[in-house]
Amino acid sequence: MAKAKKFSILKKNLLPIILSLLLFILIILTYQVFMQDKFYPLTYVGNMNISFLTKAQAQKAIEANFQKRAQDKLAFNYPQGIFTVDLATSSAALDYTPVYEASNNSHKNLCFFVFQKIKPEISLDLNKQLDAIALAVDIEPQNAQLIFDETPDKDATSSSRIQIKDGTDGLALDRDRIIKEVESFLLNQRYQNILPTKIVPPKVGLNQVTRAKIALESLEKDPIELVFEGNSWTLDTKQLLTLLDLQKGEGLLLDKDQTSLYLDTIARDIDQEVRGGLFEFNATTKKVSAFQPSQEGRKLDKDKTYQLITAALTNPAPKIIQLPVDIIKPKTQTQDVNSLGIKELLGKGISRFAGSIQNRIYNINLTASKLNGVLVAPGETFSFNQTIGDISADTGFKQAYVIKEGRTVLDDGGGVCQVSTTVFRAVLYAGLPVIKRTAHAYRVGYYEQGFPPGLDATVFHPSVDFQFKNDTPAHILIQAYTAGNTLYIDLYGTSDGRKVSLTKPVVADQTPPPPELRQDDLTLPRGTVKQVDWAAWGANVSFKRVVTRGGGTIINEIWRSAYKPWQAIYLVGTQD
Repeated sequence: MAKAKKFSILKKNLLPIILSLLLFILIILTYQVFMQDKFYPLTYVGNMNISFLTKAQAQKAIEANFQKRAQDKLAFNYPQGIFTVDLATSSAALDYTPVYEASNNSHKNLCFFVFQKIKPEISLDLNKQLDAIALAVDIEPQNAQLIFDETPDKDATSSSRIQIKDGTDGLALDRDRIIKEVESFLLNQRYQNILPTKIVPPKVGLNQVTRAKIALESLEKDPIELVFEGNSWTLDTKQLLTLLDLQKGEGLLLDKDQTSLYLDTIARDIDQEVRGGLFEFNATTKKVSAFQPSQEGRKLDKDKTYQLITAALTNPAPKIIQLPVDIIKPKTQTQDVNSLGIKELLGKGISRFAGSIQNRIYNINLTASKLNGVLVAPGETFSFNQTIGDISADTGFKQAYVIKEGRTVLDDGGGVCQVSTTVFRAVLYAGLPVIKRTAHAYRVGYYEQGFPPGLDATVFHPSVDFQFKNDTPAHILIQAYTAGNTLYIDLYGTSDGRKVSLTKPVVADQTPPPPELRQDDLTLPRGTVKQVDWAAWGANVSFKRVVTRGGGTIINEIWRSAYKPWQAIYLVGTQD
């Protein structure tokens, strides 16, 4: 009976409950539909209420207020006067992105209302006005200083001769705060009218100058001695004064830049480049003799020296510093040369350079001299560019014709490729693995004097290199020399029994050079004709190299070179 009564009551009230729930949902949905493109209640941008406004309406209202305020002039009070900031010249503008993002986020969360104060981004250009105010307001801080009595009494102590003058704080316009006050006015029409300033402490304070004074006094009677191999350099009070950090305020006792310059003068007497020995092989005695002895490298460790000097200035112990010098041993030392296994000729490269201009011949000999006597250790990869170094007038090279950017032009180092080509040939005949080789863009007549095409190797420091690897059990000695118009590269070492077979280069797909080209040149006298490029047939050239040892093949490769056809180019003078 009781259960029936409860069911009857529930049945009687169910419909009103459902209808109330549906009504509530309908109200929510209606509210959300009504507010879907509007800002919820209690939404502010600055001091402006944008509740129930659409984005377009809100932006229009905000912009109107903003532009009105952006025409005002703000006065900032200062003891020495009143300074005015004219907003009309500040190019003030609003970025409404934060306003739109706030609206989107609110609608995603299905809010009825949400209290939020949105701050859009403001862009301003107040630099010129603030610079003008800063000129009137800013006061430079004064660093603490050391003052020296140049004419002290004869009984004056060191500490009485060196006096300290404390630094004073400076004052500066607080630009960040004044910009915030301007932004506050543009959004809220309120700002603090007291000109904001801030204290600027000196870079060099009392503590740093006191440390400097103590360091100077410590050297009055006991200067620092810097010592290396019987040579010494004295760091006294006068020298130290030039090294102290009394301006930058980096918190360091010694100015790093000034100390580095001082140590550079010492390093000039200590530092030396590491130099491997250059050697000659005597075919009669089967021994190697040195014609340039090896030399160990030395380099003063300036960072460590800086630390040692700093420590000595704050340490009462005797001030003698053994300078830290890094020693670099040469890879090959003179006394070891005859234990390196250099016994016989492994391979010879030959090329001819008849018809070369004098500068080209000079560069060939210079390059050969840099290469002559170089040792390549077992397992080492030889780099032509690293061995020869920078190729420029600064390193002694003269201008001669080179292939550069697809043209034959005068440039520093013309003729260097004659040497790299000849090294390539020696390496081929020695049966050594070639790591990097690049053929010339077109066929060069010098490299085909008595030889077929395809046996050349170009270099261009530092990007295009020629490299080979010494995979023999002993060092390889490079001998480079000229006789008449012929360049020779000999590779000496210990043979491991390898045999080399080279096929004759096959020349295919030959194409004739294009017709000659004549170009007007205002720099040449009229009637002068100067050839700057030479005709050359294009071709694809290939040959095969097989290297065997003990019945097995260790290298089996095909070398290919693709040469472009090249036209002769003449410059014709047009200068009157």
